[in-house]
Amino acid sequence: MRFFVAGLASPSPNPRWRLRSPHSSVRSRPRAFTRCVRDFPALFEGHYNLALAELAQEHYPQALAAIDQVQPRSEDESTARVYLRGKIEAGMGRTQLAQQDLSAAFAKNPRQENYALDLGLIDLETHAYPEAERVFAQGSALNPHSTYLLLGLALAQFLGGHASQSVEASRRVLAADPAFSPARLLLGFTLYFDGKLADAREVAGEGLKLPGPDPHLYYLEAVTLIKQHGQEHAQILADLAAAEKSIPDCALCYVASGKVHEEQNELPVALSDLQKAIRLAPDLSEGWYHLASVYDRLGDTTDRGPF
Repeated sequence: MRFFVAGLASPSPNPRWRLRSPHSSVRSRPRAFTRCVRDFPALFEGHYNLALAELAQEHYPQALAAIDQVQPRSEDESTARVYLRGKIEAGMGRTQLAQQDLSAAFAKNPRQENYALDLGLIDLETHAYPEAERVFAQGSALNPHSTYLLLGLALAQFLGGHASQSVEASRRVLAADPAFSPARLLLGFTLYFDGKLADAREVAGEGLKLPGPDPHLYYLEAVTLIKQHGQEHAQILADLAAAEKSIPDCALCYVASGKVHEEQNELPVALSDLQKAIRLAPDLSEGWYHLASVYDRLGDTTDRGPF
């Protein structure tokens, strides 16, 4: 899920309050905002942007202090402060407080895209999938051009067991932005887990034709071919090799290649791949299962401790 959640990261926590610069980002400007706050202590935007800069650097106590030092002058500013407190609290692991503040901000202004995004994200992370679906659906209805909110809705529906609705939402995202990789991956994996393997392979194949395809699409195409029990071993191994080059520590890639080599009776190669998978992910049960199978076929009865 982490990849899809990363795909939902909002482009800016609140475009209205963020001071823009063509040469630098909020992340790199805490000193500038500190001076702004010193020179204009009543200016809400200065405190808000200082809090954003501290949040970007994971300076959570400083971020809270910055946003709490200013008195809001309007309902919009008050709501923005509550929202940003929720983001900071989420970063600090204060999930319950974060949900309360983000919920309050969203209730005050459900049209604000980022309020819906961050509330929906924390609902996803706490496995409150029906609530996440409700938030993303409401936010998407009020922001019909937001591919981020629509992707969030599709992810909440997938995790909540509503595969057909998730497929529909993902297809709507791709209709608006065919190059949006997280939506294509979510669609492909939803189809894969729903047993619609031919459709999943088609989605992956279409994505791989685009410039600079996401490497996870190679993995999706490979595991779909394996699941279809085809004999396209060369294609599968080529896809997995491409995925392994760009996906750090892809234990699942090594499990998949180990399965292919095992099927081809290339047992020493299969053994090597599966050992790599277990080293990368010792709790990966599928890797252990196939590793035991290869050991048995090799007739290995020696110690099978650390590789």
